[in-house]
Amino acid sequence: MAMKRANGTESVYKLKHKPLRKPYVAMITIGYTDEGKCIRKRLGSYAKANDAWNALAEYHFNPDKYNNQSVTFADVWALMIKEKERQGVDIKKGKFSASKAKLTPIWNMPMQDIRLAHIQAVFDAYKHLGRSSHETILKAVSGVYKEAIKNDIVTKNYASMITLPPLVKSTIHKPFTDKEIATLWQHTDDKLVKVLLIYIYTGMRPIELYDIKMSNVHLDKRYVIGGGKTKAGTDRIIPIARCILPFVEEIHKLALGSKSLSLLPSGYIPQRIDRRLGRICEGLGISEHKRHDTRHTFITMARNQKLDLFTLKEIVGHSHNGDVTSEVYTHKTINQLLDFVDNLPTFGGDDVGNTDPTN
Repeated sequence: MAMKRANGTESVYKLKHKPLRKPYVAMITIGYTDEGKCIRKRLGSYAKANDAWNALAEYHFNPDKYNNQSVTFADVWALMIKEKERQGVDIKKGKFSASKAKLTPIWNMPMQDIRLAHIQAVFDAYKHLGRSSHETILKAVSGVYKEAIKNDIVTKNYASMITLPPLVKSTIHKPFTDKEIATLWQHTDDKLVKVLLIYIYTGMRPIELYDIKMSNVHLDKRYVIGGGKTKAGTDRIIPIARCILPFVEEIHKLALGSKSLSLLPSGYIPQRIDRRLGRICEGLGISEHKRHDTRHTFITMARNQKLDLFTLKEIVGHSHNGDVTSEVYTHKTINQLLDFVDNLPTFGGDDVGNTDPTN
């Protein structure tokens, strides 16, 4: 027998056709037909009658909790992406697609059913990845929960409770040796070798060369403006060493001819550059390297030359980490930055770039 409220809009009844763990059903009215009959909706099933009535009371207090029961992680992800786009965020740079692929286990789960253990399991499954990958995934999950809380879909932010795998110092990247750099200088007929040398003598991150705009190239003064990823690295002055200036000029000329908005023209470097790089290393008889090794090479060369540490941080876009002494060394002049990179060794591989001190 159903127990009803006075107006007949809500009721709790017990299912008796077979033994059930939760036999009590709470019903609500969500509207009326043209004939005035109630349109009923099942709110949920409960073990005790009091639980069902309490659920009805809570529904009146917070109806969105029940209206949003079917909203999935994927649904909120879509809301988050729209909000990011509304804010002008570059979705591709945010690596959301890469994070999405790793969130399959919770992708179609209702947000209200997801618990900390579900999300933690995702991170534990990818513990072999580096810290930056974990932080990228966590950033995406946090964005989803921020959107879910904002829209009253959930009240608890499980993303803030995630434990990331311990930080392990990477041993993946290794700098080019002096001999290997000299070998590169002997094969500058290959345009990819030229690009590698540009990386080695600027200390840029691999992606930063792709992002340099033509409007930020100043060949007459031998510097470009670029960089990102960190606050210290964004829109910084990157000096062009005299030894690599001809390579940058060559690329700049090609970019002008193709009316490219970026310094690196489309198609100049193959998309699968690391695979091509592996073949070049093998062909030159040097050990295998990745693009990011060039940045480590720049830093290693500067340290080996005992060059100014604070200028080094400024060029590569590293933070001074609150070092009070660094206040004296910030805002170097362009000439000081150029002196720094012009003192990097070429190991006998270049006899052209250092001949004209006025360049």
